[in-house]
Amino acid sequence: MSDYEKIPDDPQKAATKLAKRKPKAKFLGIHRYGGKLLYMWYGMRFGTLMKLFARGRFDFTSNCIPDVLTLILWCPINTPLYLLSELIYRRRIKQVKLDQPPVFVIGHWRTGTTFLHDLLASDPNTAYPTTYECFFPHHFLITERILSRIMKVLLPKKRPQDDVPVGFDRPQEEEFGVIMLGEGSPLITMAWPRHGPADTEYLDFEGVPAEKRERWFDHYMWFYRRLMVKHNKPLIMKSPANSARVRYLVERFPEARFIYITRNPLHVFPSTVKLWRALYSTQGLHNPPYVSGWLDDYVLDMMQRLTERFEADKHLIPEEKLVEIRYEDLVKDPIGRLRETYEKLDIGDFSAAEPKMQAYLDSRSEHKTSEYELPADIKARIVERMKPLMDRYGYSAEEASKDKAQDAPAQAASE
Repeated sequence: MSDYEKIPDDPQKAATKLAKRKPKAKFLGIHRYGGKLLYMWYGMRFGTLMKLFARGRFDFTSNCIPDVLTLILWCPINTPLYLLSELIYRRRIKQVKLDQPPVFVIGHWRTGTTFLHDLLASDPNTAYPTTYECFFPHHFLITERILSRIMKVLLPKKRPQDDVPVGFDRPQEEEFGVIMLGEGSPLITMAWPRHGPADTEYLDFEGVPAEKRERWFDHYMWFYRRLMVKHNKPLIMKSPANSARVRYLVERFPEARFIYITRNPLHVFPSTVKLWRALYSTQGLHNPPYVSGWLDDYVLDMMQRLTERFEADKHLIPEEKLVEIRYEDLVKDPIGRLRETYEKLDIGDFSAAEPKMQAYLDSRSEHKTSEYELPADIKARIVERMKPLMDRYGYSAEEASKDKAQDAPAQAASE
């Protein structure tokens, strides 16, 4: 299956790119598409891990067994650490005030949500969930300072899907924390990709029984309270799936601010295909993931579903608490767009945030992007399905062809 990425003209770069794409079958070795990345499943308690294994019918491939065994050895440790953390912090958790409204960064994966998240997280007057906190939600309050330093040696320098630095201290999607707590998410597809899409109903909770939906948000708030105990600042939260959950977030956070970012779907589609191919490979409990039969349709279906649900529910957000921004406009003048956003949403003192944001932009000035080429039939399908969004935000197929589809700069995590 093509990931639609253009092969560089430089022979050496082309050889490296092709080597990353090609899976290599080995009995107890493993080749991950794009490179190696630490399993995120280490943050689960043992019972939750066993449920994850059972839903995949223990369909491991031999090359994943060494990593699976390390999961089995590690995950039991999460329970005593959880109990100790709750014992130490239970009073503070009960008393924590939720009077500092969060800012939700939303938009489809690969639209620039993490670029935006990273910029906002540069503000010293705000806070954000770190990768360590999202991967180890049960006990980060007592272990982050020590274990994040020890375990960082297990992380690669860059993500497998692009040229972005990886680190336990970097901003991350809170969705991963909810997964570690045992709740559903479309991201759970990463565990057993050969079995096809999983938990797609948890994108917008359509078809999810009310009691399961309430339990999901109970766990979300459980995690959020502990983040507030840790940071005690307005949190910048970012999970693309939250674009389709506006109605439920507004109920729980009536004073929250929302920033919705869009990007030309003809750019978003191939970048998302590459993203999922990489994460299904690096996080899969069987490998290679073999997703050719369904990935294109899945990406397009989820794009349409997420954007339509946001459009249907965005009226629930008070006008003064919502900013909609095009990625294309953000990258042309990030400081200007963010200054306008701060003013409208009353986030805080932009003069204190601007130097940090500019420093972040300067640090990412050498970021390398990927380019993509889409076949005519794929382009036609995207335009047909996403035409309402393209018309609403002023996108065109001609513009995409002229600009060339590229990855967004400075994107991190699983944007």
